[in-house]
Amino acid sequence: MRWTEFAVKEARQTLVVWEARVGPLKPPIAVEDLADLLYLLAIDVTFDLPSTLAGRLYAEQRIIEVRRNDPPRRQRFTIAHEIGHYRLHVVAEGALTSSYACSDTAISKSDGERHAVPALHDASLPGFSVPHLVAPQLSPRDMRRREIEANTFATELLMPAQLVEVAVARYGTAITDLAEHFEVSRQAMQYRLEKLHLLPPSGPQTSFLGER
Repeated sequence: MRWTEFAVKEARQTLVVWEARVGPLKPPIAVEDLADLLYLLAIDVTFDLPSTLAGRLYAEQRIIEVRRNDPPRRQRFTIAHEIGHYRLHVVAEGALTSSYACSDTAISKSDGERHAVPALHDASLPGFSVPHLVAPQLSPRDMRRREIEANTFATELLMPAQLVEVAVARYGTAITDLAEHFEVSRQAMQYRLEKLHLLPPSGPQTSFLGER
């Protein structure tokens, strides 16, 4: 399975559970509420992050830190990215990593398939009974894989394919209007439309998500 396929499936499953809790999905996705109610993750919008970091996840404490001076839409993508790390690499993969510190290059500056699982906040969290988790030595390839997966998860979470298609059918492909509708950046919206083949590529494509 390609890296992105795994992340898309997990994001869609998250949205299935979220929809069962809050009712039919509609944009913008309430990403902070989702983090809190599904994953018991607290959001700390702070000035204390190093200037090189856009966000950080403390898995044991279930805290996501977000850079306070980032624009709100950028913060939303960062939160979704860190939820992705939690869902993909703490819960699904069982990675014994105490924290994920994500730079601007890891969380794209562009800001940018369903299976049964237990209730998400009740899912087994391997290693949480260990007082001090030790981060494994990851290869550059594995680190890149995790960041690609977290970005893909965030994109699918904030701009679900079905909702984007409905919005385009109703409002057209005006990127600024759609970006406001989903509360994402224009670059993220354009990238999403291109990946869903709802907009022709604007030129030579360098995917900020990358792929295997």
